[in-house]
This record gives sequence, structure tokens and C-alpha cells, in this order.
Amino acid sequence: MTDTANLGLPFIEGGQAQKHVTHNEALRILDAAIQIAVLDRTRTAPPPGPAEGQRHVVGASATGGWAGQGNAIATWQDGAWAFLLPKPGWCIWSVADAIMLVFDGSLWRDLRNLALDNAAHLGVNTSADASNRLSVKSDAVLLSHDDVTPGSGDVRMALNKSAPARDAALTFQSNYSARALIGLLGDDNFTFKVSPDAVTYRAALTINKASGQASFDQSPKFSAFLNFDKYCTANIFTKVPFNNARHNDHGAFDAANNQFVAPAAGYYAFGFRVTFKANATVPTTLTAAIYRNGVELLDDTRVQTSSTLVSNRTMLQSQTLLKLAANDAISVWVLMESNDGYIAAAQNSFYGHRIA
Repeated sequence: MTDTANLGLPFIEGGQAQKHVTHNEALRILDAAIQIAVLDRTRTAPPPGPAEGQRHVVGASATGGWAGQGNAIATWQDGAWAFLLPKPGWCIWSVADAIMLVFDGSLWRDLRNLALDNAAHLGVNTSADASNRLSVKSDAVLLSHDDVTPGSGDVRMALNKSAPARDAALTFQSNYSARALIGLLGDDNFTFKVSPDAVTYRAALTINKASGQASFDQSPKFSAFLNFDKYCTANIFTKVPFNNARHNDHGAFDAANNQFVAPAAGYYAFGFRVTFKANATVPTTLTAAIYRNGVELLDDTRVQTSSTLVSNRTMLQSQTLLKLAANDAISVWVLMESNDGYIAAAQNSFYGHRIA
């Protein structure tokens, strides 16, 4: 009598008597071997009172009726234990562990621990492809330090690019359309970029790789000056016509109208310096202040002389922090009491920048 190559099922030979015996033996083997689910995989002695068809993986160094059957699949059939010797590649489900096991030729191995080296792609709750070799659909993803092996207690993630001109980035999307990038974007500085349409990107924050200095790329910054002597009528507030910009990031300073216009709501720091120049009779006082939308910010910025004015010597300056709405216009105004005069050319400045 010969058996099948894989499961060892006995063949019925020609002219064989009591063919049902051989046939039933083959069915018993099939019943034990197909769709294998064992109750456990570490037991080393037969359990008392087993049920018909009950299956176990025999543990190492087994005793009693299981002696010498380590790694075999023990099945209770017709009042006795029958043993199947597994072959490499056989898979079983362990009910006690709730895991799938595969036999490697010498041991039953947990499929969860098998190496996935050089897998083409991996999808969790979704399909992955060559463009997204790891794809995950989940309400949350946790990456934790290794407290099982155990590890060091650290957890690190590395994004490695091939050259400075390439990107090592995290992309944040809305309905699969990019809205923000964080990382080494086209160079080795650390940069935050945002986009309204996944086409145009603006750098919001850049941290220099060498110095560690942070630059707020979209934050307006300006410094302006007046390049002529501005005449001021006595007893009337006069706008100082700062008409030149030493620098004017993003064009928020309007030189034509001598004012700064806030491009966005936020907190802004401002400062100014003006120098008095006499016409004929010296005024009794010089007052200077910042105006918002044509109205003086009296409690925030007004400064005034307390001693006799000296031409090309007397100077007023002030700094302030303002909360502005988008399109608020900020300018500097002066008042000369009792007599007229000038704001001297060049010896003046108006500056500011957005903080947050």
C-alpha cells in the first residue's frame, strides 16, 4: 500500500479487501489536517477527557502518550491519539493564542514575527502601490518606544534624502490636496511651507541649518525714512511723509501714502524717530504720535518734549506693540505748538514688523 506525497493519505489498491478501512483512514487524516485549528501549542501531556476530533500541537519534551511527538499535531480519534508530522509550510490557527503559525521544518513560528524584507508594498486597511509602498487607513497611528524587546526607551523616525537639492518632507493634505510641507525642502534648512491649492507654496518659517536662526519669511518688515525737510504748520498735527524704504519685505510699507498697511490681522511692533529743525521762532513743544487709520493712538505712542527745542538736536522717539486688523494703516504725525518748523531730513526713521 502506498500513500500520497503530501498528506500521506493511503491509496486503495486494486483488488484490496475491506476497502472501507483504507478509505476511512484517509478521511480521518483529512479531517485532522485540513483547516487546522489547534486548541493550544505548548501542552506537553495529553489532556484528560478529550473530545472527538480535538487537536493540539505537542510541546517539546512531551510525556505519556505524547512522548517523542514534539511539534506533531495530536488529534483524538476513535478513542486514541493520532499524530500528524507537519511539513514545511503547513499553517495552523492556535485558539489559545489567537494567532496563525507556520511550520518552518523544525519549529512552529508566529506569522506575526516573520520577516517582511523586500516586500513590494504593504497596505493596512487599504491597498498600497509603487507610489505609496506603505499605505495606512486609520483614525490614529501610534509609534511607541520598544518596551517588549526591550529597547532603549527612545523612539526615532528618520527621513533620508539623497542630496541637498531633494526633499525630506512631511506633507499635510486636505482631501488628498497638499496644504503644508515640513522638512528639508530643496536644501538643508528646516522649512515650513503652506499652500492654498497644492500649486503655489510659501515658506512661512525657515530655520538656518548652520546658525539655527529662525526667519519668518512671510512676516512684513520695513524701515523707512524721510529724505527732505518737512514743513509743519504751527498748532496742527502734520503727517510725517516718510517716502523712502531702506527695506520693505512684502511691500507692506506704502511709500506713496507714507504709511504701513497691515497685510493680515495680528500683533505688530512699531517705532519711530523724528528730529526737529527750526524755521524762525522755536516752538514751545514738539509732540509726536502714531496714528491708526487717521486717528491718534494717544495712550499708546504719544511723546512730547519737556525742555527748550534745539534745531537739529531735539529728537523724539517711541516704540509700541499694536494689535491690528488686516488693512489697518499706521503712520507718524507731529505737532509744533505756537510756532512752525520742520522735521529734519534723513535724521528720522519709521520701522516695524509683524510678531504674530
